[in-house]
Amino acid sequence: MRKILVGTASLSLGALLILPATAAFAVPTSSSDRAEAPTQLFSQSSLRVATIQANLTAASSGGLEAKLMGGNNLQANQVADSISAADADVVVLTNMDAEQGAVDTFKDQYLNNVADNRLDVNYPYSYLAVGSKGMQSGADLNSDGVIGSAEDAWGQGAFEEQGSVVVLSKYPVDETKITAVSKLKWQDVENGQQNHTGLSGVLAASIPVMNTGLWDIPIEFRGQQVHVVATQTEPEGENEDFSQARHNDELKVISDYIAGKDYVLTDNGRPAAGVGDEKFVVAGALDLQDSSENGIKSFLNGFAREDALNDSGSYLIPDSSWQITGQGRIEQSEPH
Repeated sequence: MRKILVGTASLSLGALLILPATAAFAVPTSSSDRAEAPTQLFSQSSLRVATIQANLTAASSGGLEAKLMGGNNLQANQVADSISAADADVVVLTNMDAEQGAVDTFKDQYLNNVADNRLDVNYPYSYLAVGSKGMQSGADLNSDGVIGSAEDAWGQGAFEEQGSVVVLSKYPVDETKITAVSKLKWQDVENGQQNHTGLSGVLAASIPVMNTGLWDIPIEFRGQQVHVVATQTEPEGENEDFSQARHNDELKVISDYIAGKDYVLTDNGRPAAGVGDEKFVVAGALDLQDSSENGIKSFLNGFAREDALNDSGSYLIPDSSWQITGQGRIEQSEPH
């Protein structure tokens, strides 16, 4: 299980709020340490955001809910321990099956189970992001003479909800304003790199640029709207040239979506409006490849956030107007 990343940002209701220097906030390393955390550092104008690669997935639709039943799944308990210890306001879980039954079971039997020893944490709001991963390509991608297997789906997903993104929130999610970018074709990326990969023909024209997707999820936080831009990009693959080129363009699309570039079409077919002057944080799995280090540096420079929080490719990137008042990692919990 990947370490969880937690960022705390102070939001100004008007001009940027510059806070005086304070002692660094040390994130607790286990659920038993949470009560001793210096919570006085978190004012009512602070928002805590976390992301974790949960690795909660099953081989078939509905399988994760079955695996989670009973509250004794080892991986789910480790993820729940870390979420409880972090007690973030918003948690972006990557590589988790985005199925309602599985998410409800995880919340009920792991995050809010009075029978276990961890401190309960309640997330009344959630969003289950389903993108291009797991959608059938219509082609024989693995060249086995048969079309329709998981290897023939985009992202090699066995079903559309598999290994996607789940967002949990203590604050209301405005589902009417959620924007998704998962269908944008790679060939339509402005000044993209697909033409450097040697890919061509009908298949090349069909490939979505996002491995899973990008979701702009507005959170209603104390009278203002904050955009949680959740995403999960191309994992390291056997075809390094293909993977690196696609990954670089995924990062480009994230930046260009936030900037409101017209070529970025949302899943409803409209040009991206961007986030304008509203506050945002990019959260999720952005880089699992050593070869893409330069691309990540350029990406972070574009946000003026070289101090973005990163652990093994999971990132939290607040926009440059946020004053970060604390950040850190929570170590993997010991097996139950």
